[in-house]
Amino acid sequence: MNENFCIKCGKCCNNIPVDLSSRMLFFDGIQTLTADFEQMLIPKSKTNNITFCSCKYLDNNICTNPNKPEECRIYPSSPFAYLPEDCGYYGLIFSKLEAVKQHIRKLKEEIIHYQALLKSDKTVQRIIDRHQVVINKYKIYGSENW
Repeated sequence: MNENFCIKCGKCCNNIPVDLSSRMLFFDGIQTLTADFEQMLIPKSKTNNITFCSCKYLDNNICTNPNKPEECRIYPSSPFAYLPEDCGYYGLIFSKLEAVKQHIRKLKEEIIHYQALLKSDKTVQRIIDRHQVVINKYKIYGSENW
């Protein structure tokens, strides 16, 4: 993020959700857990398949890692980023998530419109299929309910 809304609470670096069995990181959306990032993690607790970790470079809520991995440098970059309570980025990420949801809702409205036209024009199915591909990309975040 270009804007720096970080309030230096350290909560994001002290409660990092990962699924070590499937190598998934739920820190800035859902992404593959890299070896560099995994080396920084100290497991704290586990709920189901999710292990909550802290960063070994967190000292007095300040990062002391001189070689931050990409995941840390760009956090939060996704509207699906894990944000701790009272995070300074909450408003920004909330508005980005709402923009994604609005886009998905618009695509769904267009699909309904094109389905009505489909009876007379077969090229409409290609438009519907393209919209559905975009909607399906966000399925893991619950797009079918937006």
